Amino acid sequence: MRIHIRSKLGIQELIIMYVGNLEIYQGVDLLLESFALTSAKTDQAKLVVIGGEQADIQKYQNQAENLGIRDHVYFLGPKPVDDLGYYLSQADILVSPRVKGKNTPMKLYSYLDSGKPLVATNLATHTQVLTPKLAILTNPEPQAFAAGLLRLIEDENLRMQLGTAGKQLIEQKHTYAAFRRRLSGLYDWLQDEITPTSTPQMLSDSV
Repeated sequence: MRIHIRSKLGIQELIIMYVGNLEIYQGVDLLLESFALTSAKTDQAKLVVIGGEQADIQKYQNQAENLGIRDHVYFLGPKPVDDLGYYLSQADILVSPRVKGKNTPMKLYSYLDSGKPLVATNLATHTQVLTPKLAILTNPEPQAFAAGLLRLIEDENLRMQLGTAGKQLIEQKHTYAAFRRRLSGLYDWLQDEITPTSTPQMLSDSV
């Protein structure tokens, strides 16, 4: 069942949200350590974590307890993929603290499409899509990530600027309509390049 986070949990502060599994490479340790540093400097934000197996949730709840931030972090467990947009819409700041990997996480496109600002680690897993004009990119270490969080917490205009830029990127380059425009352009190019006797492969069959 869907829940409205603010009313259900009584959160008045900004919501920093992580969505995904809780495997080591996702950097949840980094996120919690960074949020602890952030919370020492401001009381204007809470952290909401969506996803993860129960054993991992318990592990990170214990870590939050040890860091002194247990009352500021909410683990909601896994939610249906179809509800992703609903929960992202309730966030003020989104985070992707990955510490390993090269492949771009698909959720990054949902993050950007939500129109919410993003803090992410400055690694290839993110920078294949993200630039400093689209997100706060930081080194994958607690002090740097905390500084990125604090910057967005304190600057509403920057939150709006980055959120708008991310939304525009998706609308311009990654929507179905944009895909159709690129595909049409490719067909035009193929029409000019192929000989009359050639038969171009129908890209729509393989996409």
